[in-house]
Amino acid sequence: MIVTVGITTGFQREVRTKVTGAGGHLQITAIRQVDPKETPRIVIGQPFYPSLDTVPGIAHIQVYATRPGIIETEQDIEGVVLKGVGADHDWSFLAQHLVAGSVPAIGDTTRPIDLLLSKYLGERLLIGVDDTITVYLVKGRDDIRPRKFRVSGLYETGLEQLDHQLVYVDIDHLQRFAQWGLKAEILVGDPDENGFASVEAMAYGGDRIYTYTWPGSDVRGKGPHLFRPNGDTTITVIVSDADHTIPDTAWVHLTFTGASEKGEAMAVLRGGSGGSHTKYCGGFEVELDHFEDLMAMDDLVYRRYLDIGLRSLSVRDRFPEIFAWLELLDTNVMVIILLMIIVAIINMTSALLIIILERTPMIGVLKALGSSSGAIRRIFLIDAAYILGIGIILGDLLGIGLCLLQQQFGIVRLPVQSYYVDAVPVQLEWMPILLLNVGTMLICVLALLIPSMLVTRIAPAKAIRFD
Repeated sequence: MIVTVGITTGFQREVRTKVTGAGGHLQITAIRQVDPKETPRIVIGQPFYPSLDTVPGIAHIQVYATRPGIIETEQDIEGVVLKGVGADHDWSFLAQHLVAGSVPAIGDTTRPIDLLLSKYLGERLLIGVDDTITVYLVKGRDDIRPRKFRVSGLYETGLEQLDHQLVYVDIDHLQRFAQWGLKAEILVGDPDENGFASVEAMAYGGDRIYTYTWPGSDVRGKGPHLFRPNGDTTITVIVSDADHTIPDTAWVHLTFTGASEKGEAMAVLRGGSGGSHTKYCGGFEVELDHFEDLMAMDDLVYRRYLDIGLRSLSVRDRFPEIFAWLELLDTNVMVIILLMIIVAIINMTSALLIIILERTPMIGVLKALGSSSGAIRRIFLIDAAYILGIGIILGDLLGIGLCLLQQQFGIVRLPVQSYYVDAVPVQLEWMPILLLNVGTMLICVLALLIPSMLVTRIAPAKAIRFD
């Protein structure tokens, strides 16, 4: 029973850790999302981000985005799901399952094209660490664009749903490709002989229904517009769209440097906010302190912190078949424990009956001396409990010893493709062991009350002469 409970508990914990480690206990996404492989945009600046991890029971919150893609090599192509992560991503889970290389350097300008690939995809496509590969990002049916990435590392979790399709990259690549935000630019022409410079606004991303605002001037629209700067002049444009995308700002600083053959010479310095795509993500992943709080925290987050356009999705909802399988294991454990207790009751009943038959003369003498049947029954029940206690202690030593051996050395191996783990996991907890000991003792002793009633049917005169 100890081995059964230890293995089942360890297996459930290991599998739960894997499915939550790769995507969090909760995912906050747009309610309009229909494809699990592609996340629509959400504004990062939510009231709950990043302060949600201060709520008791919540350990961490991080941004992410997903988009379908295709990996192409000289030999083969493979469809994948690219998962973009930010600088706040918790790499502890993937670092534990890293088999080669290192995790991507998110936000590091010296390694902007890092990509983390699974060992399965690496072996299937003959890709190794430090290889440069082409990944096609897919947007709709017609927009497919290639990107070059360097494989920084290989991971293996044992979960087919992850290893067979999930690829990790910097979220900036997906933000730019999806054009979630707006990008403003200003095109400046050379000044004419009268000192007028042509200025035209350029915009990218969003829904392409743009509105241009030129602060500090009376001009409207995209342009081109003619400006006659006086000395050093800064021209600013703000681009917005009809879809309420976060606006972007661009500016140019114009400085006249003197006359030239074509007119006034001018130096142009450019700047701006760099695009509002960095202010969007595909969703948020929330990690909890305890898996047991999953349902309560899911309800709390949804009701108290999310706006109408957002929803929370628990790991149970994302992997229903895995958790249905894990819950089925609890039924198996109960059946095994029940069978073991029945075997123990049958064995102890047989042993008690044999002891009573062997001590029949003693029972007759005790009754002749005035002992009651109840007192004699207690003697045999105490003796049976003593035998049970020795068996339970020996079972504890054997069961705990086997579990500790498996924990330390992983003697019994498993095919990771079928069981998600490469060795039988074991988790020993003192409370289940204590409950097994006490419960087995009480149930067996109570079950022995019936066979112990044989004592009341033994007559003293016949028992004394019993041979």
